[in-house]
Amino acid sequence: MLMLELDDAVKVTKWLVEDQMTDEDIIRQTLEQKCWFPPEADEAAKRLNDLIFDINPAEICSQIESDNLKHWCEIVQAEMKMAMVQLPCWGGKTE
Repeated sequence: MLMLELDDAVKVTKWLVEDQMTDEDIIRQTLEQKCWFPPEADEAAKRLNDLIFDINPAEICSQIESDNLKHWCEIVQAEMKMAMVQLPCWGGKTE
């Protein structure tokens, strides 16, 4: 998983438009150069991603059938909050 800060995406897009770049490979390479994912956030990001994919119709139905939906939702929400808090400078710049 890669993260591209909004400021970098705007700069790259502006540069590509000014130079009228349309080659998909050049655009991809340029964006990849600006992408990063902080190593310390890998585990938190992976856990958050896993939790997101755990929320699906089959799991929800299973929790309803076992009369455990409310408790399951509380657990998933708490785990997602913990993973989100562990992301460095979530929602902001790291510099």
